Amino acid sequence: MSYDIIGKMGRVTADITPGHLGEVMVEVRAGTERFLARASDPETTIRKYAQVLVVGSLGGRTVEVEPTDTVRLPR
Repeated sequence: MSYDIIGKMGRVTADITPGHLGEVMVEVRAGTERFLARASDPETTIRKYAQVLVVGSLGGRTVEVEPTDTVRLPR
């Protein structure tokens, strides 16, 4: 990707389930873009409309995400 998407917040637009990719909308540049997404925890299901944090890029237009209710900030 030509821009850094890691650390951006997004919204799930198609459920992310174990073993399957979902979809997220992420604010980048001057708008929003769609990305395929998988959960950073392979056993996690993240439902449509959940807010997520992009924690990794898997190449192309695929990202790794975590639901924001599980994100732990360092002290």
